[in-house]
Amino acid sequence: MAQNNNDSWTPIPAQHYGFIHYDENVISLPDGLDAFFQKLQLLKHTHSGRVNVIHIGDSHTQADGVTAVVRLGMQEYFGNAGRGLVFPYQLANSNAPHDIRSSSNTSWKSNRLTSPDKPIATGISGYGIHTANQNATVNIGLKDMDGRQERFNRLVFFLCNDNVCYRMTDSNLASPFVFNTTKSTSDNSFTVNTESLITGFQLTKVSSSVPVEYSFYGVSLEKRDTPGVLYHTIGVNGARYDQFLQNDLFWSQLKDLNGDLFIVSLGTNEAQNPSVNEASFAATCDSFIRMIRHIAPHAAVLITTPAGSYFRKKKPNASIQNVANALKMHCNASRIPYWDLLKVSGGVPGTLSWKKQSLISQDLVHYNNAGYYLQGQLLLNALAKAYNHFDKMHPYIARKAAPVKSSTQSAKIIKEEVVKAKLTTEPAKVAEPAKVEVKPPVKPVIQEDQPAVKPGSNIKVQYEW
Repeated sequence: MAQNNNDSWTPIPAQHYGFIHYDENVISLPDGLDAFFQKLQLLKHTHSGRVNVIHIGDSHTQADGVTAVVRLGMQEYFGNAGRGLVFPYQLANSNAPHDIRSSSNTSWKSNRLTSPDKPIATGISGYGIHTANQNATVNIGLKDMDGRQERFNRLVFFLCNDNVCYRMTDSNLASPFVFNTTKSTSDNSFTVNTESLITGFQLTKVSSSVPVEYSFYGVSLEKRDTPGVLYHTIGVNGARYDQFLQNDLFWSQLKDLNGDLFIVSLGTNEAQNPSVNEASFAATCDSFIRMIRHIAPHAAVLITTPAGSYFRKKKPNASIQNVANALKMHCNASRIPYWDLLKVSGGVPGTLSWKKQSLISQDLVHYNNAGYYLQGQLLLNALAKAYNHFDKMHPYIARKAAPVKSSTQSAKIIKEEVVKAKLTTEPAKVAEPAKVEVKPPVKPVIQEDQPAVKPGSNIKVQYEW
């Protein structure tokens, strides 16, 4: 990360390819991000507080290729408040981000929100794992990535509020931490604070007299009292906009993350339908955004169009353009910020170039590590351009705190006033009331309204469809 002299946010430029439209790599309708940028600006200048970003997507997001680049780039400039939401994907027999490891002492039943008819609940991560084994454990840890070891001392668990105890242990903890889900102020999440920073944990449901199934939906790994950006990644293989809408538990738990910005990167799976209806798809997108507004009324929303892909490995999928058109049409009509990845990456014909440059995977739908890294760089740079423009147009002005008088100064002032009062021995003379001349009322002058001032290594992934 290279910063220039005026301390603007300047990420490393994206790698150069002839088919990328770098001059068009911008956030459209960026005014919708002003409130979010203001929070980032305050965080940068005061080094206090936390800004929460929630990135929701499909299999492109689950692999954490794009989101890892954006997360690390934002945290390097604004501060690192933690790893954010993670899920033990390996226990659900699915691919996981490269820095997450998980294990258990038993097998689990699992589901994702793409299978709503399956009788296994899914929650905030879009996944859910369940077992009837009363001694089951969930083990999650963060790997050392290129010499960078992420740690945390605050854990926000998303479990069932099933009136039983859980025991959390780690080799760095002096003793196990036991908590009861009924003692939380929320039915959706349960917070555990540790005295020391840790890199992993084991969570066990304590045996009870009545057997209760163990359900796990995710955990947010955070740094308590550390200012910075907390970037939550929620990716579900094969997911569509409408499938998220059908999951009530997802939305009720999502509220507890207190998002300041929601980035939504969906649309690839809708484009697998060659006859996708743009108007119907736009309406579904609108319902999705309304749900975000419902759980986080003050949060900003950024929509991204999907990247190009092939249809059945034969030719570039033209339906991707229909999906992108519908998203942009809705965003322009509703004044919602968006990032047109499809246009920046060369449009549907540009998919051929991504394949020629070996940036797309063998299934010709997903991308390899280099391809996702390039997309992440592009999004990070687009966000930085928009933020720097906001920072230039709305310079930060530090508020000076009013001087506080010390207790000694206050006592001295009070003593002086008392002395003055004692020296006044003569009663004050009362003046006679003055004669008041009554004048006719003056007609007020009505002025016209004045205008208001507008204040590293490759990711090996097996995808399921």
